[in-house]
Amino acid sequence: MQENVLFSIITIVNKEKVYQDFKKSLKEQEGVNYELIKIANDNNQFDSARTAYNSALEKAKGDYLIFIHPDMRFLDKNSLQDALAQVVELKDLGVAGVAGCPDKVHHHKSTLVTSIVHDNPPHHFGKLIDKVTEVQTVDECFFVMKRSFCKKHPFSSIQGWHMYAVEQCLIALLDGKKNYVIPARMWHYSTGNSENWQYIQTGREIARRYGKYFPTISTTITTWENQNWIGLFIIPPLKLAKHNLWRKLGINKK
Repeated sequence: MQENVLFSIITIVNKEKVYQDFKKSLKEQEGVNYELIKIANDNNQFDSARTAYNSALEKAKGDYLIFIHPDMRFLDKNSLQDALAQVVELKDLGVAGVAGCPDKVHHHKSTLVTSIVHDNPPHHFGKLIDKVTEVQTVDECFFVMKRSFCKKHPFSSIQGWHMYAVEQCLIALLDGKKNYVIPARMWHYSTGNSENWQYIQTGREIARRYGKYFPTISTTITTWENQNWIGLFIIPPLKLAKHNLWRKLGINKK
């Protein structure tokens, strides 16, 4: 990876302790030229992730912008360097992440591809990958875009805290670019409890805006079938309820 490539690492902070632990993990990383941009939201300064991230775009000086949850951790000192080395080799990059879903569905279900571990204690789920894999959308926990792309396509006006990476992926595809999941040695220790009814509302708005271009939109929670009333209004709430139940019971762990 070229030493003159600068990465802007951008994170929204609600809990200072979580952020300080993230900084400790980040400081142990080697071989990455980066600036860290903290977006303070401990007093609910922002009403949506999109608004918060847009506030950082003017500050960011990096060639690539990394949007990351502060509950992400790196599993060894070269985790970030090895992940980003794969990103800079992608000539047609729209959005790159560490978890995501191809556009093909099987029996109305999307397939999650990743190599990271989740939850605490950590475990794998989804289809494990060992090479860069093209996808339709990526998960919000960690995703990367070129600064030039972000300047051209800032985050939209959709309110809330869900599916902002998904939306950027769809915009990238419409712009003739491609999205990827890269193998990464990382740990997202979130339990996934942030998914709520607002996720459904956001998904329906995404479907309204982009459904005419994409018959299905695959995400790590559910697949939105935009030309099917049942697939748009009935199935997503049921899948969200099942997803949350499985997480609570630990059924999804491998």
